[in-house]
Amino acid sequence: GAVRARHPAATVSDYASLYRWSLDAPGSFWAEVWRFGGAIADERRGDDPWDAVAAGLDRMAPPDPVAGPTWFPGARLNFAENLLRFRDDRPALIAWDERGPRRRWSFAELAAEVARIAGALRRAGVGPGDRVAGFLPNVPEAVIAMLAATSLGAIWSSCSPDFGAKGVLDRFGQIEPVVLFAADGYRYAGKEIDCRDRIREVVAQLPGLRAVIGVPVLGPDPDWSGVPRASSWEAFARTGAGLPLTFERLPFDHPAYILYSSGTTGLPKCMVHGAGGTLLQHLKELVLHADLTRDDRIFYFTTCGWMMWNWLVSSLAVGAAVVLYDGAPLAPAPSILWDLAAAERVTVFGTSAKYLALCQKEGLAPGRTHDLAALRSILSTGSPLAAHSYDYVHDRVHSTARLSSISGGTDIVSCFALGNPIGPVFRGEIQGLGLGMAVEVWTPDGGAGVGEPGELVCTAPFPSMPVRFWNDPV
Repeated sequence: GAVRARHPAATVSDYASLYRWSLDAPGSFWAEVWRFGGAIADERRGDDPWDAVAAGLDRMAPPDPVAGPTWFPGARLNFAENLLRFRDDRPALIAWDERGPRRRWSFAELAAEVARIAGALRRAGVGPGDRVAGFLPNVPEAVIAMLAATSLGAIWSSCSPDFGAKGVLDRFGQIEPVVLFAADGYRYAGKEIDCRDRIREVVAQLPGLRAVIGVPVLGPDPDWSGVPRASSWEAFARTGAGLPLTFERLPFDHPAYILYSSGTTGLPKCMVHGAGGTLLQHLKELVLHADLTRDDRIFYFTTCGWMMWNWLVSSLAVGAAVVLYDGAPLAPAPSILWDLAAAERVTVFGTSAKYLALCQKEGLAPGRTHDLAALRSILSTGSPLAAHSYDYVHDRVHSTARLSSISGGTDIVSCFALGNPIGPVFRGEIQGLGLGMAVEVWTPDGGAGVGEPGELVCTAPFPSMPVRFWNDPV
């Protein structure tokens, strides 16, 4: 049956009791996440914007996917509208590369440019359910193109430009995009890598493309004449000038993103993530687990091919400034990311366990060489964070910043375990499980194991489960 939002008031006194309540009363919990995160959706007079919080929560893995759990049936929202709720002059995007700071966009400027690109996509016939792809480095145009596509109800999918043509086609060839945003190249470790030969190869094998939009990265006016159906970013944007920025509100599970598995066992699996589930899960993680506010500046070292890019960009919904970096993490100088953190007064610094280990190996002591007074949280993911890295961060980076090892994955576009702003940090340990995430460790015989190795499993549904795999029969 359907799960309603109203339950008796919970008795919550600490994180442990809050976590227990989030599992015992998922209807109340996820409804409160919606309200506390201020999710924007069609309103109903005197009632919540949904028919029920969830249905089918007893069917996490049914044989018939149509009968699986559904969240917030009846709700209609738009992913980009929630990320573009602010339109003021505070910084929205701050972009760096290996040469240092490059560009800055306020929330007002970001919305204006999204309007131009969204208008151009609309005039190109793009609408709900169409796929729009990005073969792009971590530059502002990737964020703008994603927001423009999802504002129309189109589905965004991106690959990093260090992928070869086959890797791109293994992914985009399955989803058949109608528009491709592609950069002329990218910079890495002091080198300039031109991508246009690969783009020509990719475009030749994507017959459904209506347009290719060239993004200038290596130079201000690259030559796109050898790429069929290509136009420059500026020329394309001009075709959308004058159209108002509107948002197509669609059902909660309408797709926003397609992400990919690694492809180690055949073609990459195309995981479709819904707009509503992605939004609510990210709001929960950013606002509650990362304690993100409008006054923060959040950075994560990532490419557009990793789900942490999707996670980072959702910070716009909170009104925080998103700091982008495109390039090598230790070039042109090993301190480049700490230079960025100090110069931009980053408050939440996200990276990988490997990067922190490399900083230790390089003998970096950014807490002594840089002004990191603004920094209050350091996030690490990608692999387990070793106990000695906790010591290194405390001794050489920042003695009071909360160090949170977080763990999740592409398949949920979010996290199973995260930080806890009101709890202690123990070296070598993750702070806690994500609210609403029924995570256990199972031993080979299927029992729940405590204090012994096993498989991480999540035993109850949550909103950011993939809505399907692309081209699944329905």
